[in-house]
Amino acid sequence: MHLPFFYSNFMIRTFFICLSVLCIPAAIFAQALPITLDGEFDDWDGASVLFDITGTDIQTEQLHVTQMWGANDDDFLFLLIEFDREITLLDNNPVVLLLNTDNDISTGYDPNTVGAELRWEFGEREGMFYDGPAGHWIRFPSIRLRTAPTVTSTAFEIALGRDATPAGSTPLFRSDTVHIHIRFDEQDNDAFAAGKYIFDPESVPPPDPIPLERHDKDDLRVLAFNAWDDKLFEEEFTDQYNRILHALEPDIIAFQEIWDHDGDKTAERVENLFQAGNNSQWYGVKKDPGNVTVSRFPILDSWQILLWYNNNWQHTHRLTISLIDIREAYDTKLLFVNVHLRCCAWGETNRWREIHGLIDFLNNAREPGGHLYLEKDTPIILAGDFNLVGSWEQLAAIENDILDWDGTGIERVRARQTEKRMHYTWRNDQSRFSPGKLDYIFYTGSLLDLKNTYTLQVEKMSPEQRTLYGLQYGDTRVASDHLPHVADFTVKSATTVSDNHAYPEYYLAENYPNPFNAQTTISFILPESSDVSIVLYNVLGEKVDLLIDGRKSAGRHTVTFDAAGLASGVYFYRMRARDYTETRSMVFIQ
Repeated sequence: MHLPFFYSNFMIRTFFICLSVLCIPAAIFAQALPITLDGEFDDWDGASVLFDITGTDIQTEQLHVTQMWGANDDDFLFLLIEFDREITLLDNNPVVLLLNTDNDISTGYDPNTVGAELRWEFGEREGMFYDGPAGHWIRFPSIRLRTAPTVTSTAFEIALGRDATPAGSTPLFRSDTVHIHIRFDEQDNDAFAAGKYIFDPESVPPPDPIPLERHDKDDLRVLAFNAWDDKLFEEEFTDQYNRILHALEPDIIAFQEIWDHDGDKTAERVENLFQAGNNSQWYGVKKDPGNVTVSRFPILDSWQILLWYNNNWQHTHRLTISLIDIREAYDTKLLFVNVHLRCCAWGETNRWREIHGLIDFLNNAREPGGHLYLEKDTPIILAGDFNLVGSWEQLAAIENDILDWDGTGIERVRARQTEKRMHYTWRNDQSRFSPGKLDYIFYTGSLLDLKNTYTLQVEKMSPEQRTLYGLQYGDTRVASDHLPHVADFTVKSATTVSDNHAYPEYYLAENYPNPFNAQTTISFILPESSDVSIVLYNVLGEKVDLLIDGRKSAGRHTVTFDAAGLASGVYFYRMRARDYTETRSMVFIQ
């Protein structure tokens, strides 16, 4: 990937392009820019080119930097570094960043060659700071390190705090000039980059604060919020959650890490937190081990997405789908997916399984005979902690392979923090990992218009904004290591106006899961009140069980079948209602 940037009317400086021991003097444009650290690279026009070997024929297998740019604002030094291949910046790579920040080559690490005050190993997520002959071991908070994207890439944005003091009162940056070197495991070869950047003293105004209110009071507000190991229920954090929820006033919340409480208890907890000034009823559902979806609209039905591998259905994955009745406000239902994918590098394989299961389930829902009967043009929203820290292809698969109703891919919410040009949603200064983008919201853009959106980090809000919304410094840091991620939507079109016409025809869905090894659920639709029967048969056509026999009202119904006592094998279930007859098969595996 080569990024097109244009240069004009900027402060001319001097810098060096270095290949092995050859240094070529060239021109540099020191530039103050309002860089947003989001991994999108679309705001680097005019940045200073510090290093460029894109026209060089690279023959070795060693990782190389091909281009490097620099910029600054009042708070950060920004680097954009492009490599000749895809890597993960925060894990399993040999990249070493060396910064000479006092403009004196005789001091610091590797004196008289580099003289670096900072030596940072990205793959190890640690470094050394030199304020004299001895070095101080440091982690990312000491230098206010921020990087993007969190997934693999060939290019990365890096920010380092200009006011950082890694060793007590000793500042990281001690002059207006920074000499930047990138090495790879300190190997003595020609695969390194170097350049010089001089800070532009021109001030960069802070971004305009994003208001916490909806743009329109009728917009549908979704909140993705990892509650960090049931903190939502701990009394010592009640005030923080109370203030956050009152400031955000969500309609639907995708909570993760609610390990020890069910959907009803979580809905009750939210109701109690909203007691002052909001007495509406809340509904909750929990189908998987840790996700709870809470809604002020009724939840009509819900499913856990199960994954089939090792000859078994796995119930431990955190993927819950809910059909939410938002017709009172928007004349449609909503399919809402609460997602918490497996974490970290060691979870890459399971994360791929979960993404493929999510894609299959949602795309199957649009087809006749699918896992659920989803009316055409029902809006779909996915929200939660996606833990996308591995291959960029996982993010691309979600965006491109989960289909909107118009055949395009679903759209991704891009939400910066309310008063910072940062997009990270997770931060834990006790961790070895620097802040990253872990939480996402996706939506069907053919049916939903995205309105106001942001990530809330109260600690970075101005005192005036905190007072305006009844928040206190430390609220989000104390409540969770994930930041609340908010998106407001306008529903473009109505799909269903009344219950009388919600389901146009009789319908028997495929049981889920199938195959199954204990219980399975059968769903069916009645467009009108009807006498209905569902009978189970074995492969010989012998009746095994009567699952349903009686009159049912119009609408969607489910029945759970427990195969205890039956032999493994193929079975058939047949539904009869008025003139409708449909037979499907199920596979039971002990």
